[in-house]
Amino acid sequence: MKIIFILACVAFTALTGCVPSKKASDAKENKLFNQWLKQPRSLLVKQWGQPDSLMSDGRNGQILIYKEGVDFLSVMNEKYTGKQYSPRIEMYVNADSIIYHWKAWRRR
Repeated sequence: MKIIFILACVAFTALTGCVPSKKASDAKENKLFNQWLKQPRSLLVKQWGQPDSLMSDGRNGQILIYKEGVDFLSVMNEKYTGKQYSPRIEMYVNADSIIYHWKAWRRR
């Protein structure tokens, strides 16, 4: 019985060690989006396409909102594989069309 317990502990440790930590995921996300700071809006739109929606930033600039939808078709076809997330990324652009801030969410 002890050998099964030890094997289970080793397997659990190996599996959880392979999952990226929230800190590592956040660092990767920060690196990715921080590259856009001080870049022109036109470059973002050229690479990402038109945003899903726009809002005012309250300072004569805009907030470009990009969303990635949930794959509801797989859910409806009963191929649901777990929690579905809908990321939302907001890129803040000043009056000179330069990106100065960003926010990202992973919503359930």
